[in-house]
Amino acid sequence: MIETRTRSLFARRRKPTGSGRADSELAWAAFQQLDDPVRVLTEDLSVAFTNTDVAKCPGVPPADAAGRCCGEVVPGRKGSCDECIVRATFTDGEPRRKEVWGIDGNGDRWVTEIQTKPLRDSKGRVRHVVEIFRDRSNEKRLERQLLQSAKLITIGEVAAGIAHEIRNPLAGIRLGLDALDPNSLSDPAAKDILDDITRDIGRLDRVVSDLLNFTKAKASQPEWFQLSALFNQVCRYIRGTAVQQGVALKVEVDPPDLKIWADRNQLHQVLLNLLVNSLQAMPGGGTLELQGRYSKSINWSNEKKECAGYRLIVRDTGCGIPEEHVHRLFDPFFTTKPNGTGLGLATSLSIVRRHDGEIRINSTPGEGATAQVLLPEGPKRR
Repeated sequence: MIETRTRSLFARRRKPTGSGRADSELAWAAFQQLDDPVRVLTEDLSVAFTNTDVAKCPGVPPADAAGRCCGEVVPGRKGSCDECIVRATFTDGEPRRKEVWGIDGNGDRWVTEIQTKPLRDSKGRVRHVVEIFRDRSNEKRLERQLLQSAKLITIGEVAAGIAHEIRNPLAGIRLGLDALDPNSLSDPAAKDILDDITRDIGRLDRVVSDLLNFTKAKASQPEWFQLSALFNQVCRYIRGTAVQQGVALKVEVDPPDLKIWADRNQLHQVLLNLLVNSLQAMPGGGTLELQGRYSKSINWSNEKKECAGYRLIVRDTGCGIPEEHVHRLFDPFFTTKPNGTGLGLATSLSIVRRHDGEIRINSTPGEGATAQVLLPEGPKRR
């Protein structure tokens, strides 16, 4: 139906020559070869015609969505537009541009840029609006990765020096406190103060240890192992807390005997960190899912990377993450927890990158969060 209307429109606009039909067919073929998805809409937001790439771009409404806003009909689209740029272009004839985003079925965030341009009739009235879509998802992921890498390098260098400068005085202070005899203090309040100082020194020492672990990355030692065994091991650490909080824990591996190529101990650390974060987001109960599967196709941020891989997913129904925090999650020392160091996710990111993989975390406030660990397929086993 749409194709028929499209050919008809091209035919009506053909040049008045004997080769008008050929010109129309040429224009139609050229339109179909455009790299970007394009839609042409009427005033009621009905689709006059599209090119063939429209179905490939996230954020493009279906053809039967006449008169409805994108946010109502696009799968995974979060929220509705503050202003419908198509309607605005119909109103004042001005071209517009905006970015929209959403979450796909895998939990990946997509970002699409939309441009609108007016099509006028012979009297200058806007009869149609051209809508051009550009998928910016990989571009945005690469930007975040480059920014994160720069931060990790700079902060890592500074943190290493600070950690050593702090640890030496801490050791001296601890020795001095150990030399004091608490029984020699007659004032109970003085004993309490001494206990507080000892606890704070212990906390500082743990922060310094985290800093040193963060800056001294251990080389990965990958091996083949059964993913379900790792999942069971990690879940044993959190099952008691999950029961106390009323959190239902669901574990799934597809296929059940899936084996992956990774450093088991390091991956254990990454998954435990993600699971603990999810539990802390659900103090009043909820559902926590841990999934693992083999994927023949993964939309890696590096488009030149075409290998298959493994997708490990941690999904919760907690409070979610504010949009302004999502892009800072992997920043060293960024934390919203009263006693957090802000190094858990930064360390996890470093581990996954040493595996030539990626971590993606997406969330909508009030709807929970989804974290994905993407790992490339291991070497062929003989």
